[in-house]
Amino acid sequence: MMHFWGVRGSIPTPGSETARYGGNTSCISLSLDETHTLVLDAGSGLRVLGQQTFAKPHVFYFLLSHVHWDHIQGFPFFRPIMDPDVKIIFL
Repeated sequence: MMHFWGVRGSIPTPGSETARYGGNTSCISLSLDETHTLVLDAGSGLRVLGQQTFAKPHVFYFLLSHVHWDHIQGFPFFRPIMDPDVKIIFL
């Protein structure tokens, strides 16, 4: 299943005017199976993805389109990076 966690541009835009479509920057996940997830870009939407419950052990594969701030700013807030049962692989 593919999920769009953020599709905004340069900066997150939280607020009532963006509630319908969201205000997070670029982050899309694709569940490959119960324990493997492909993540396209690590914008602010990644924080919300990290709040979800995942089967463990779990592997996240990251594919970054480029390393502008709006495509990586969610990574420091991605909870699973602190979980010893989670493996992070950058492609």
